[in-house]
Amino acid sequence: MYDAGNALKIVNALKDTEAESEANRQLSPRAVALLHQSGATRIVAPAAYGGYELPVRALVEAERTIAQGSTAASWVLMVCAAHTFIAGRLPSQGQDEIFGGHPGMLIPGVPSLRGTCQRANGGYMLNGRWPYASGADHGDWILVGCKGIRNEAGTCPSLIVVMPKKDAVIDDTWFTLGMRGTGSKDIVLENTFIPERYAVPMLEAQLGTVPGIDIPLYRLPIRPTLATMLLGTIVGMAERGLQLFIDKTRGRRDVYTGAMKAENAGVQRRVAEASVEISCAWALTRQNCDLLEEAMLRDPPMPAGKRAQIRWNAAYATELCRRACNRLFEGAGAGAAHDSHVMQVFFRDMNTASHHAMLDFDVNVEIQGKSLLGVHLDDAWV
Repeated sequence: MYDAGNALKIVNALKDTEAESEANRQLSPRAVALLHQSGATRIVAPAAYGGYELPVRALVEAERTIAQGSTAASWVLMVCAAHTFIAGRLPSQGQDEIFGGHPGMLIPGVPSLRGTCQRANGGYMLNGRWPYASGADHGDWILVGCKGIRNEAGTCPSLIVVMPKKDAVIDDTWFTLGMRGTGSKDIVLENTFIPERYAVPMLEAQLGTVPGIDIPLYRLPIRPTLATMLLGTIVGMAERGLQLFIDKTRGRRDVYTGAMKAENAGVQRRVAEASVEISCAWALTRQNCDLLEEAMLRDPPMPAGKRAQIRWNAAYATELCRRACNRLFEGAGAGAAHDSHVMQVFFRDMNTASHHAMLDFDVNVEIQGKSLLGVHLDDAWV
């Protein structure tokens, strides 16, 4: 049985891994070991293979806690667990191979349709480059999304594929503003064959309507669920940044007057506003978890209006955390200009993580606006 307290037990040890992860631009092997030790990597893995198969809320809460020790570890956990959640829709033969030996295996990858797939004898031929594969240096399996193209063998649907990492090339392109410790490198495939058991049609997977899959967790829609999973790390990072600012500010003095910064009304306002923004973001996160748990009690697909609401909640919660972060950074003083300053690291990480495509404010505000006004939505991709 999963013990939610295990995430808290590894926080201090994770703090000791942050510098190594940041310097090496990939998650420290020690951090990976701690994630496995906590059991968090198995939260949404299939119970049939030794996973816990818990609702999304359990993963989100673990991410939030783990972010207090390492933003990079929380992010890699989130991304790879999201792919475990998707892999629970694959044919049983494929799942036997993926989860049979290690239900908590990290599965890096990118589910967006960055590559192509064509039919081949007994399977598919894949080509493409998938950037932003967080945790790419870890695990033995990867996940990619492929746009189907027609060839002489016939029409191929767009697919989600989980395949052995040894058949791919990992290209180190991860030189970034923030989130450096996530090692979000590129996956490259060139004329790579995969058998049918490693693939599932993208559309059915997205809507949670894959034939033969009757486990409620794996019948949730992918995009709204992934958007919600992202929030555990985002909110946890924001909470940690707020506490860092408070701790730093309590001892700061004005360089000219010597007055305590904590007694300044402007600083007090920054802290108060940031605090309530982060609290509101967590409330939206909890609402999303409630909506997903309600959906697990019903047959898929989830109505488009509900999916739009969940995605908008996630985008707006992220915007609130980003506003809080930037407001605090602006009040952190000239010292925050140094690369090693904790508030600069916080600023860089938040403003990198919040650019995740699933959290795009402009895209999601349009989706929700159309939904509320009754304007046509491309239903399948909400």
